[in-house]
Amino acid sequence: MDREKKKKKEYDLLSLSERKLKKLNYYQVLGANLPMHASTEDIRKAYHKACLKYHPDKTGRGEEDEVFLLVKAAFDTLSDPTKRRSYDSTVDFDESIPKEGVEEADFYAVYGPVFERNLRFASFNDPMRQTANNANNDTSSNSGGGKKKGGKKNKNRKSASSNNLASQQVEKCPPFGDDDTPLDQVHAFYEFWIHFESWRDFTLKATKETEHDVEAADSRDEKRWMKQEIDRKVKKMKKEEMARINLLVERAMSADPRLRREKERVQNEKAAAAEAKRKEEEAKAEKERLEREKREAEEEKKRMEEEFKKKDAKKQREMEKKQLRKAKQLFRKLTMTAYQAAITSDGSSGNDAVWDDLEKMNDDIELLCDKLSAMELGSLSDALGGANAVEDDGDGICVEALVEVKQCAVETSAGAERQSLLAIKQRNQARKEAAEKQRELKAAKASSPWSKEELAALAKAVKKYPPGGSNRWDAIALFVNNLCKLAEPRTKEECIEKYNQVASSAAPPTDSTNSVADDKDAEDGATSEAWTEEQDAQLQEMLRKYPADMDKNERWKAIANGIDGKSKKECVQRFKAIREAVRQGKK
Repeated sequence: MDREKKKKKEYDLLSLSERKLKKLNYYQVLGANLPMHASTEDIRKAYHKACLKYHPDKTGRGEEDEVFLLVKAAFDTLSDPTKRRSYDSTVDFDESIPKEGVEEADFYAVYGPVFERNLRFASFNDPMRQTANNANNDTSSNSGGGKKKGGKKNKNRKSASSNNLASQQVEKCPPFGDDDTPLDQVHAFYEFWIHFESWRDFTLKATKETEHDVEAADSRDEKRWMKQEIDRKVKKMKKEEMARINLLVERAMSADPRLRREKERVQNEKAAAAEAKRKEEEAKAEKERLEREKREAEEEKKRMEEEFKKKDAKKQREMEKKQLRKAKQLFRKLTMTAYQAAITSDGSSGNDAVWDDLEKMNDDIELLCDKLSAMELGSLSDALGGANAVEDDGDGICVEALVEVKQCAVETSAGAERQSLLAIKQRNQARKEAAEKQRELKAAKASSPWSKEELAALAKAVKKYPPGGSNRWDAIALFVNNLCKLAEPRTKEECIEKYNQVASSAAPPTDSTNSVADDKDAEDGATSEAWTEEQDAQLQEMLRKYPADMDKNERWKAIANGIDGKSKKECVQRFKAIREAVRQGKK
């Protein structure tokens, strides 16, 4: 406490007026520099010093000198812990606390002195406690040189030391600090004031307010009643005092910028944690949703696949039944056609007849239809000539295959391995493999590019063998192969395909294809030069200008004269091409 530590100028009580003497408190009476929380020893020294100055023997003012009586009253009150406690509780104390709404810049200047002022009633400043500490110190000093006797003294000393340790825990209040004070010290400060215990004694104040003089009571009952009234008033004042301290702490904590910043930081951290938790929960929910959708999609896909498999299996079964039914129908038709072909024209069975009568044949046929699969029936049908033989009214039927059919029926009836059916399958498989190789060879030839010599030879052959001749394309293919001496001769189908490609190409002809294109113009009437939009417009204008009722030769000469760069033949060919395109578009 800086203002208490400053040395004050000593003053002379004898020189003060009566009005100024009444304004002095007992501490100021005993000495200008005597603090409010002076120890008993300091008070005793100050009294002795005052007695040397104001005693009647020194001043000669008599025993009733009001200055000496004031000094004596001050010492009597301050030397008695109970009286001093009551006196200190009321003398020169400002109970006001700051109002709400203190600016942050003024917080430390406004609240600091208020807390400093209220420390007057802290437990470590209690006059009763100071007296007890002085007594303990006196006892310790008196027993310090003596001998330890018995265990009881040791026990008492141990108890006293534990009390001293407990009192050291609240020896002072943590500093109020400033804006740079660490937060743990700030919390320690407010923790002290939240659990603040005031020693303030309101007995003297309550006695004055109730106007009860216990010593002047007429009876014991009246004295007891006065004490009860005073105690009731004391409790009320004590309660109001603690409410005042709590309100001070609450207002200070709400206005403290350090706690506000801490509160804002904690709120931000909580908000950030809540936001992070929310995002984590959303991410978790989103992940669960995606996993659930993925699982549902997989289950749905699996279900659909199973349904498709079932449908495909059903379709496959229906298709197999249909194929088996068609195979049976075709087999029956082929066997009946072959059987009829084996019968002579007069209706009797010839030497080639396999069955004696139709009924036995039908029995064998139905046995085979019942026992054989669609593939096996197909093999027998292929041996008899296949579907083409039925479409050609039996021209390609193979009557000799009836022997294999009957042999297969005999083996099937006997339950033996159908060797004849296996032989038929093998022959059919060999035929299919040969046909496949032939198609691959043809495709390989077709895919091989034509050289310039081959294209030139094709153009010469087309001109040499005009349309209308017999076996024209055979002759063209032979001409190309002989002229080019190819290791892999070109077939007539390849020559026809290449000729059609060159003829239908819209690109300008190259040197190697000019002759082929010219030949195509000669045969089909197609033009080798493209028509521009302007030439097409001129052609339409000439067609409108010269009607069809004119002489045909004269009309087309006139039309050709009206079109730039085109002959009569080219105009006729263009007209035919446009007319054909219009017909195709209508279709």
